[in-house]
Amino acid sequence: MKRRVVKKREFDRKIVLERKMLGIHHVLALDRDNCIGCNICVKICPEEAPKLSKAVIQNGKLLKKGVIDIDAGKCTFCGECVVLCPTNAIEMLRNGKEMIPVMEAEVFPSLLKEITVNVGRCDPSCGLACRESCPTEAINITIEKAESGEITRILDVNVDRKKCIFCGKCEPICPQTAIHVMKPFQGSAQLNIDLCPENCQVCGDVCPSKTLALDEDGKPRIEELFCIYCGACQEVCPEKAIEIGRTRILCTSIKSGAWIAALEKLMSYPYLVEELCAKSMKKLREAVKNIDRF
Repeated sequence: MKRRVVKKREFDRKIVLERKMLGIHHVLALDRDNCIGCNICVKICPEEAPKLSKAVIQNGKLLKKGVIDIDAGKCTFCGECVVLCPTNAIEMLRNGKEMIPVMEAEVFPSLLKEITVNVGRCDPSCGLACRESCPTEAINITIEKAESGEITRILDVNVDRKKCIFCGKCEPICPQTAIHVMKPFQGSAQLNIDLCPENCQVCGDVCPSKTLALDEDGKPRIEELFCIYCGACQEVCPEKAIEIGRTRILCTSIKSGAWIAALEKLMSYPYLVEELCAKSMKKLREAVKNIDRF
């Protein structure tokens, strides 16, 4: 059976793939500004459609980040990359509306990522700390001012879901503890500073949550509390001094071949087994509860 023709358009900051069928118009768009070269889409794509270009590094600085290109002849518009992209760089539409086929078919789960703000607890004395700390400028605050220009009241706090990467930087900095963030990825970040060249800051340049920075000795340090375990630093590090391990992916309950295949590519084997066993036990407990009701 002949595959539908996919048209590809490239712009300075965007790639757009389009597939038109009878009554259906699929669009997959990659925003190169938001793409950090984490390589997650490359790893999980069942058709090997995305490819990551090599980053350009000079004197310990990132001159040009690695970016993703997509082979239009291989892409099947399944949407796996959309679900797992940690920076929301990939979007998929069907007839102009957001739609992800693997989630619609219930073979991929929804990631459990959330940010909630209790505006009733907000106080302008905070200096709008959440907005100022956000590395992606995802937080917008509506305020009320006095004639003197002083902020007298915080009316609303809105978080742009297209920009938010759920790093959690806003949560601890809020003096009123009005913010709660749930990260979808959990894991570990190992940094071997003995391998780091002096004053190399490539990992910090690429980090979307700005959790990597140089200390006074010219060596990188990581505040793992704000790491989103995307792996972009690991991919770009010229000395392979960083190892990112994903130990858990918070998501809705689902067990399919496609999702297990994705987990195998994103998690180390021991944690994969632990994850699958935990989900199996949860389903078993739910089944027992249902039996007890009768």
